[in-house]
Amino acid sequence: MQLTLGPLLYYWPRARLDAFHDAMAAAPVDRVYLGEAVCSRRHEYRTGDWLDAAARLADAGKEVVLSSQVLLESESDLRALRRFVANGRFLLEANDMGAVHCLEGKVPFVAGPHCNIYNLPTLQWLAPLGVQRWVIPLEMGAADLAILQAGRPLGVQTEVF
Repeated sequence: MQLTLGPLLYYWPRARLDAFHDAMAAAPVDRVYLGEAVCSRRHEYRTGDWLDAAARLADAGKEVVLSSQVLLESESDLRALRRFVANGRFLLEANDMGAVHCLEGKVPFVAGPHCNIYNLPTLQWLAPLGVQRWVIPLEMGAADLAILQAGRPLGVQTEVF
């Protein structure tokens, strides 16, 4: 089992984010998700800043995953996603099917909780597209999770939020 810190889902000013990332570099977590998953207009970090923070955390021994937004709304959101896809170093978390489309066949990825994977056929469909890990939807119950775990494709990990 690994301990993972998900992406921040609320606004923090840049100085607080920097301090938090410094603290997480020393914290006993294995994996850190970074990125603006909620709204592109509410942050002080830009794509390059997220990549710099990712590099600092990776240098501290953390596995870093870059999180995409839950809903891509503009061309600038799509450009930021494409920069994440082209980063060449860090795994990406797709949080909508548009992000899955940008990633499929190019790089391995994590299917985030907002991809709404509630059944085995969906999880099996994502496997050949490059999904390496999936995060269960927040409201999924234990019985449904057990069904997906029983038929989960080989090599695909499960993460519980």
